[in-house]
Amino acid sequence: MNALAVPVQMIPEFGVPGILSTLILIVVVILVARVVLSIALKVAVVAALVAGVLWFFGLLRLIPFL
Repeated sequence: MNALAVPVQMIPEFGVPGILSTLILIVVVILVARVVLSIALKVAVVAALVAGVLWFFGLLRLIPFL
């Protein structure tokens, strides 16, 4: 048996369960990131619209504090 193979086999990350759990973790992280980014995009669009409306009303002096 190779002298390097014994320590590598003792590390659980190199086994089938370690590889599968890593792949599952990567898939979960990607799915969560997609959901968070879609929510962030919607919030950014709404914030841009609110800023545009407030700027427009500020031009017309319809809001006294702007």
